[in-house]
Amino acid sequence: MTIPSDMQSKLDEFDRTCEAVLAQLVQELEAQPPPPMLYHYTDDAGLMGILESGALRLTAASNLNDPSELKHGFSHAVEIINRRAAEGPPESKVFAQQFERLLIDNGIGEVAHYFVGCFSAAGDEIGQWRAYADDGRGFVLAFDTALLEGAFVNESASSTSSGSTFRVAYDDARAARVHAQIIDAMFHLISLPHGKRLESVVLHEYMDELLVSTWMHCLRAALFFKHEAYANESEYRFLQVHMGPPFPAPAVKHRTGHYELVRYREFDWRTGAAAALKKVVVGPAADRTKATLFAKECLRAYHREPAVEVATSAVPYRSPKS
Repeated sequence: MTIPSDMQSKLDEFDRTCEAVLAQLVQELEAQPPPPMLYHYTDDAGLMGILESGALRLTAASNLNDPSELKHGFSHAVEIINRRAAEGPPESKVFAQQFERLLIDNGIGEVAHYFVGCFSAAGDEIGQWRAYADDGRGFVLAFDTALLEGAFVNESASSTSSGSTFRVAYDDARAARVHAQIIDAMFHLISLPHGKRLESVVLHEYMDELLVSTWMHCLRAALFFKHEAYANESEYRFLQVHMGPPFPAPAVKHRTGHYELVRYREFDWRTGAAAALKKVVVGPAADRTKATLFAKECLRAYHREPAVEVATSAVPYRSPKS
């Protein structure tokens, strides 16, 4: 440790302040009772994979389906830092540039090991059928929330990761307030080295720790929010954070995305809560006879107990292309 103790204590105080801000946010979100059922939209390959493996994928935060999700959350922090830096000392302008550069360069994957499982409180919603379930030809898996959450928290507790579950908030003004609290607690620390005649290596270590710490707190805050335009999704997230060591995070697998490798971890829901799966719903645009038979065959082959209902969507579907 080369950072002087008085400066390190200021960094630690900043971390504690941010933890308190985020703890208050979590407390407010958790005051809302969770939905009794959680729904996961997928296609036919996804249904078979989830039933065959008994696992659900937790995707790295930097590889979520909609790459704009976290960038939208971070946009509040970037805007606040840039506004403050425009009227601040020269070093604050450099810090603002470095902060935004991390966003452009996908620094999420470099400084954090956050893995997210996405569910919905809406089990038959046309927008999600189109976006996440093969344009309405896929399936929804319906899980008992209490059983699934219990298995997730227990599995996370037995590893080097921490697990939490929460409703996503669709409130841009609230997101901006949370990020403003983080930036306000941090901003004066940018100029803390001024006049201390620190060696270059010490200065870089201090500024790097301040930058990464600010990023981590802003990242965590961003995970609680999505743009208000997506409120119909009623998203409910399972978040697993690798605390380390070791680094990189263990038990990480990869799949192909759109010209990228997508990092994910597996949540073994069936070992911890086989009874959590209550229903499989066939999508509104599917061939109902074939899709129903396929779902039943997958359940019979891979999920022998307990019994799971197979139903069909009640949505009157019309393709957006028609």
